[in-house]
Amino acid sequence: MKNSTAFILLLVSVGLFYTFISPHYEKVDVLKKQSDQYKNILGNVAELTKIRQDLDVKYQNTPATEIARLEKIVPDNVDTVNLAMNFDAIAARYGISIKSIRTVDNKDDAGTSIMQSGQQKSYDTVTVSFSFITTYQNFRKFMQDVEQSLRIIDVKSLAFKTSESGIYEFQITIETYWLK
Repeated sequence: MKNSTAFILLLVSVGLFYTFISPHYEKVDVLKKQSDQYKNILGNVAELTKIRQDLDVKYQNTPATEIARLEKIVPDNVDTVNLAMNFDAIAARYGISIKSIRTVDNKDDAGTSIMQSGQQKSYDTVTVSFSFITTYQNFRKFMQDVEQSLRIIDVKSLAFKTSESGIYEFQITIETYWLK
């Protein structure tokens, strides 16, 4: 009798384990894994917060002149008037008068959005076209100054018309960048 009672109690306890305790044990195991993931995420957040604080200290210790230079390289807005004035100031050094300045803000087109497949760019571009009349030597000096300016500029196209007098009409299209 003792053996049968012990055997019945053993069967009942095994049945209770698989019926009630095992599903709860699996839930506890899933919750423990989630807890470990959350602890890992919190560790990453703490690490990122420290990195952000270190970068903030470095930014605060950066001289204002260097920050101004960085803002000239890739500004945080499209200031086409200031951009045109900068080109005009460079051109004026060589007696060049810029005419017919046109700007086109290159918003994300459907074609580029499809190619990007969901990846967002942190910058955008502006296309600037302008023309002027000058000698080849002054054109070279103008382009050297544009090249040495702090602003990131890509020359997209350059066209010119020749004349017998040695004065050329230049048409330039450039692309420059700004942060979104």
